[in-house]
Amino acid sequence: MRLKSLVKLTLIGIALIGATAAQAATTANAAATQADWTTTLNVKLALLNKLGPDTMHIDVDSVGGTVNLKGTVDRRETKELAGTVAMHTRGVRRVENGIRLEAAVANHSRAGAAVGEADAEVKDAVLETKLRLALIDKMGSDGFKIGTDAANGVVTLSFDGALASDGRERAVAIATGLKGVSKVVSVDKT
Repeated sequence: MRLKSLVKLTLIGIALIGATAAQAATTANAAATQADWTTTLNVKLALLNKLGPDTMHIDVDSVGGTVNLKGTVDRRETKELAGTVAMHTRGVRRVENGIRLEAAVANHSRAGAAVGEADAEVKDAVLETKLRLALIDKMGSDGFKIGTDAANGVVTLSFDGALASDGRERAVAIATGLKGVSKVVSVDKT
């Protein structure tokens, strides 16, 4: 009789452990889903706030800290900067940028588009280099702490928590005063 009771108690214990494990897995999945949705919404909001209405046709999907950007935009700088803005959003560990330019989608002639893109890439590299040199020249070692990116006259400055607000304001002023810069976007490094 004791053996039967012991076997019953053991089976009940195993069933309870299984139910508890299943409930814990369900709770973990729900938490992961909520985190993914929160990250997705934070990225979409950051894109709209930092880059404006050209981001309306960007679809954002997040799974486990990896963000997928898809859709079309009208401007090349939006395509390039969207990845930077997304990467600097809380909860993002990796970004896969699948955004396409509307003009490239509509125009199937790749040769002309490739030449135009190559010229634009060179101009962006020159502007980013000038910006980097200006930041280092005018801010000293603090200039090294600022991440930079440029796309068609729009520059992104990425700040870490160590740089005080007056240093951030100074960097934005330096970037704004640089010839060729049409807009400055600032983001916090995560």
